[in-house]
Parts: sequence; C-alpha cells; structure tokens
Amino acid sequence: MLGYASTVNKEVLNNSFSKIHYLIGDFNVAVYSSMLSSGWIKTGEGTASYRFENTFITEKINLVKENSIITMDNTIGYDLEKNTFKLFTLDIGLGNMNVFKGTILDGILTFCSIDSGLKNRDEYDDSLCFKLIYKQLSEFENELVVGYSKDNGKTWFPFLKNNYKRK
Repeated sequence: MLGYASTVNKEVLNNSFSKIHYLIGDFNVAVYSSMLSSGWIKTGEGTASYRFENTFITEKINLVKENSIITMDNTIGYDLEKNTFKLFTLDIGLGNMNVFKGTILDGILTFCSIDSGLKNRDEYDDSLCFKLIYKQLSEFENELVVGYSKDNGKTWFPFLKNNYKRK
C-alpha cells in the first residue's frame, strides 16, 4: 500500500511569508491606468482584503474602474521545493483564471505569467503575458504595478497601478 504524507515545514513557510507581511490587512484602493502621453491617471477605486490563512494568503478585491466592476479572488502560495511564490488569480466577472510564478528581491514581490499554461489574448488575438510587482511604500501604503507584454516578456508596457492605503 502506498501512502503520502505532506511534510510542510511551517517554520520555513512562515519565514517566507514574513517577507511579504505588508500585504496582510484591509485596504482602500486607488486605481490608475497608464496613459502613454500623460503617465498614470486615476481611473477608479475600491477595496482589498488580504488574509493569511493556514499556508496561503488570500486576496479579495472589488474595484470600480471606468464604469466597470472588477471582482477578483486571488491566492498566494509558497512552493518550498522550488523556492518560489505562486499567484492564482480568478476574475469573478469575466471567469478568467491565471497562474503566475513569483520571486522576491529586496522586499519587492514580482509575479510573471510567461510560464503559465493559461494564455490571455487581446481583442486582436495577440497573446499577452502579465507581470505584477508588489512593493511596500510605507507602513500604511503598498503599490501594485501591472505590466503586459506581447512578445513573451522581451518588452514590457505599464498597464495598471493600484495604490493600497491601510484602513
């Protein structure tokens, strides 16, 4: 008889999540869109809530951006064997899912969808990759910058920026 027992090292796991502790909490969110000629323009607002639950961080986000409602349920996990973070996103309104592989360097958490088996396409049927960069700006403020690439990560363009202010 074969058996399998999970051997999650809680101490290593908790140490990995301590590097991104600034994500945990409830936030008001200001949403900015990238306008090539004007820079970042505020285009929406909403709320986000991050919770550390057992061995994952879960995020629930509700935004209103340019008369659209964006509702996302995201999960951040840590892969002990590969020493990487993983982000699983679910866009509730559109029914889209994606998987991102993540790394952390100097407190900046970066996720990229290049290796994801789930490819997004734009209105011209071009394949898109996304990069998400989380960083702490202060004790009460975080930032998420989202970029996209149409050439599998050779060239990145700014797309969206969320500014998180702790409630």
